[in-house]
Amino acid sequence: MYLRDSDKHGRDAEKNLDLRIRKTRRAIRSGLVKACEAKPYERVSVADICRASMVSRTTFYDHYTGKDALLIEVVSFLLEDIAPALKGLWFDEGGAEARVVARYLADLYARHGRALKTLLLIRVGGEGDLHERLHRTCCSVFTDWASGRIDDEVLPFAADVYASVVLTFIQRSATKPLTDKELAAIDRARELFIEGFGAR
Repeated sequence: MYLRDSDKHGRDAEKNLDLRIRKTRRAIRSGLVKACEAKPYERVSVADICRASMVSRTTFYDHYTGKDALLIEVVSFLLEDIAPALKGLWFDEGGAEARVVARYLADLYARHGRALKTLLLIRVGGEGDLHERLHRTCCSVFTDWASGRIDDEVLPFAADVYASVVLTFIQRSATKPLTDKELAAIDRARELFIEGFGAR
C-alpha cells in the first residue's frame, strides 16, 4: 500500500501522495529519530517508533515493511538535502567562492542537526547507513569536480580525504554549533585543499 512495496525513497516517491499520507509518513520518520535518541537502533522496536510517532502498528506497516526500510527512507530524505549543498561547494559558478563552505555545513546542521547527530551513530551498512552513504556522496561529488584537474592515479585518495574531512565537519557541527574561528578554519582548509589537489 502507498510506497510500502516501492524500491524508491525520498520526495519524488512521495510527491503524488495525499497530504494526510505524507504527514503520517513524516511523523513516522521523526518517530524513528526520536526512538533512536532514547536507545541504540538495534534495540529500537517498531512499537518504540509507533509510540514516538503516535501511530498504530497497523498504520506503520501500511507504509513500511519494517524499521530497516524506514531507516533507508529517512537517510534518503537527508541526503536529498545534503547532496545539493555538497555539489554547490564545487560547482556553483561564482557562488562557491563567495559562499563559504562552512556556511553550507552550518546551514545543514541548523536544518537537520538532531537527525544527523542521531543517524550518524547508526552503523548498519548499506543503504541505511548515513555515514557510509555520505562518504560515497562526498567522494562522487569531489570526483566529478576533480576529473581533468587531478591526476587519475591520486584521485581516489583525494576523494577519500575530502569525504573524511567533510564527515568530520558534519559530525563536529552536530556536537555543538561551530564558532566563527572554526568556520574560518574550514574555509581555509577548503582553499588549501584546492591548492594542493587543484592542479595537474
